[in-house]
Amino acid sequence: MEMSPNAARSALLPWLLCLAAALTSDLQPMASAPSHGAPNNATLLFDSGAGLRNCSCSAAVRDCDEARANSRCRCHSVLRTALPGSGLGRPGSLTVWVREPWVLEELLNGSTVAHLRLSLCGAEPLQSRQLVLLGLRTLRVHSAAPGAPYPNQEVRVWAAELDESSSLHMALLDVGALNGRSALKAYSVIGPPLQAFSQFFPHLGFPSAPTSSDAPDEPLESRRNSSEPLRKTFTTFVY
Repeated sequence: MEMSPNAARSALLPWLLCLAAALTSDLQPMASAPSHGAPNNATLLFDSGAGLRNCSCSAAVRDCDEARANSRCRCHSVLRTALPGSGLGRPGSLTVWVREPWVLEELLNGSTVAHLRLSLCGAEPLQSRQLVLLGLRTLRVHSAAPGAPYPNQEVRVWAAELDESSSLHMALLDVGALNGRSALKAYSVIGPPLQAFSQFFPHLGFPSAPTSSDAPDEPLESRRNSSEPLRKTFTTFVY
């Protein structure tokens, strides 16, 4: 029996929709990095042996591909002795490729960064160690270790209801999470003021935490004697 053109089109429509969905799925990238409102040029930092390479990249670069970063991005070297001792201040997005632990300990510890991507590019796994990060909203980690069960992971560490004027958001990251051997986990607690919180973790280099109305250069002892309450800590443990 011959089928009318309208009936043929109706019969073919479900198959065409399925085919279009399959093609669309195949054309999507394997992993898409959220922009988080970041500028067109992203900041990339990695160890260059004698110091640090500071790159501004207009397009994404494959993890740990230093040759491509040097050719595709605008890069310059920074001596290790010239790095800031108090951490970085990056309100936007930052990518760091890690081959040696000193990049984490000397560069990132105590830094303020909203959206951070850390890629472990070295062959040796990182030992468990805490890293202090301020104002962190999202964290993405990548491990280039062969056979890592969890090579790419992401976690949000920001509470939308957090009142920045009365609390300090701090993340304590176990850098062993970069090895990709276990699923990334995080939990948050509302704690005491930073001065009291640091007593429980004396080995960590906590930044000074002024109150909401203190001047930046006011001595800590004066702030302690002030009637203004100290800012509480909203602490996220990532491991």
